[in-house]
Amino acid sequence: MAREPILEALKTRVLIGDGAYGTLFARRGLLASGHVGAVLNLAKPGFVQAAHAEYIAAGSDAVETNTFGADRLTLAAADVTASPTEICRAGAKLARAAAGPDRYVLGAIAPLSRAVSKLPEGDRARIVMEQAQGLVEGGVDALLLETSSDLEDLLFVLATLHKAFAGVPIIAQMAFTLAGTTSTGVSPERMAAALDASPAAVIGANCGGGERAAIDVLSRFAHLTRKPISIFPNRGLADFDDLGRPVYIEGAEYFARSARRLAELGANLVGGCCGTTPEDIRGLAALARGMTPAPRKAPVRGPAAIPAAALSAAFPRQPTLEAELRSRRVVIAEVDPPRGIDAGPEVAGARKLVEAGIDAITIADNPLSVMRMSNLAFAGILNRELAARIVLHVACRDRSLIGTQSHLLGAWAMGITNILAVTGDPVATQAYKGSSGVFDMASHKLIEMIASFNRGEFTAGKGESFQTGFYVGGAFNCASLKLENEVRRFQRKMQAGARFIMTQPVFDAEMAQSVARHCAPLGVPLLLGVMPLVSERNAEFLHNEVPGIKIPDSVRGRMKGLSGKSGREAGLKIAREMMESVAPHVQGFYLITPMGRYQMIADLARLARALAPVHA
Repeated sequence: MAREPILEALKTRVLIGDGAYGTLFARRGLLASGHVGAVLNLAKPGFVQAAHAEYIAAGSDAVETNTFGADRLTLAAADVTASPTEICRAGAKLARAAAGPDRYVLGAIAPLSRAVSKLPEGDRARIVMEQAQGLVEGGVDALLLETSSDLEDLLFVLATLHKAFAGVPIIAQMAFTLAGTTSTGVSPERMAAALDASPAAVIGANCGGGERAAIDVLSRFAHLTRKPISIFPNRGLADFDDLGRPVYIEGAEYFARSARRLAELGANLVGGCCGTTPEDIRGLAALARGMTPAPRKAPVRGPAAIPAAALSAAFPRQPTLEAELRSRRVVIAEVDPPRGIDAGPEVAGARKLVEAGIDAITIADNPLSVMRMSNLAFAGILNRELAARIVLHVACRDRSLIGTQSHLLGAWAMGITNILAVTGDPVATQAYKGSSGVFDMASHKLIEMIASFNRGEFTAGKGESFQTGFYVGGAFNCASLKLENEVRRFQRKMQAGARFIMTQPVFDAEMAQSVARHCAPLGVPLLLGVMPLVSERNAEFLHNEVPGIKIPDSVRGRMKGLSGKSGREAGLKIAREMMESVAPHVQGFYLITPMGRYQMIADLARLARALAPVHA
């Protein structure tokens, strides 16, 4: 007799999933080319089918295909020549052969990698489709999108696959950390709301922080959806042996009890992820076999947490620039952190700018990839010495995702509310041997994460949430060959949560007016970058060596042969002319201090105050 459709089965009984395949393969000393386990579907098919059979014998009602990470770019990076469709079709057939007529096969698809996520929409869709095509041709009962951290990417994949394979159920799972959110800040509640309205037939979670984290996450969202729920937790948290291989120390009995608890909370499909083996699934099946889907109840919560007491008077909450940018011209000036530990000259320069009437000091994040004092530490010094309002640059280059999150929490605790999210200049690896950019996120993803902080979607532990109120802006590259393309890129940043624009420096009136004209339809305040030149040598360096800066030939001609006082005077004159021409069309100026020449910026700040008002 043919098995009933998997969605019908999930209505009447809790299905037992399988465990990890990478863990099983690694323990048995079989590593695929470039550690892409999916290649084993072609290289060692008997071994893969035997692994599926072990899980079936242990009690699995459903097994996943060994196809995680079988996308075109990952395979190419591992020098695999077989196509994703071929590998996925083989993987599905192997799982189908082991499952027989009575068990279910789930076609596993990994989340979009960082490289894939950056591709145009059509290329992303093709990369997903060629995996799914092989899985469907191989006979899977459902497609399983697992270990996702980014909700936007997951919804894109869901929509793509639903359109192409409308008759195939899709299971969508996200990976939640011990903090109770995905690494990009998606909360269980937000996931449930988005996926409940999506084409996903089953929603849930896998991987992440282990059994306890899975229980906490499920208790937060189970009552928010009527769709079946799948949960595949890790077996605790990994330690690592001397060779860097993950080692999971928790026992099968603990995993089985925890997994049964997931079923009691409302999960319809329960299995295991990293660290789990047939032994763990055997224990789970012994405890959960025959269970019917449990009713889902809203969690019982204690009294609302009392907000923390106000921070020390040393760090009062700074006002954002939002209201001022909407009502008058704003002038901010950049002061770079020192290259050592003595911030005296920079503090003296910042004091000169504050006395000139600027609205805020903006601090770059290791500009030009040159080692400097932490801009957060320097912000603390300026706050202490001058009570200066700060616009803090946060670059994707230097910190991992976790480090960036920590950096933002520190900024909020210090009272900083204005943030400029930037990608960051590339690292000159020859100058800093062994150093490389991190770039865990693109700038629009960083903005999206900050917006999730503002929505209160991260947790502080023990179920307590926190909520920030950052006013976040994005950078605009005026040196783009087509400003229309840069406008489209900024629209994506606005969708993520950007609320104002700060541009790279502009050096002539024609370009300034063109930038203002292109940005006007975006409807957000524009702070135009202005950096007065100081000499011909300075102009040539900026034009030829600094990414994102182009100086028109006419301006470089005016600086030709100039240095010293005459160079500074010419640079100020060029900057004044440009500012005067564009003043009615921008909401503010972002003054960038050249080579520690703070007096030049103080002069421009006073000029900006006296210019014609912004057009309504």
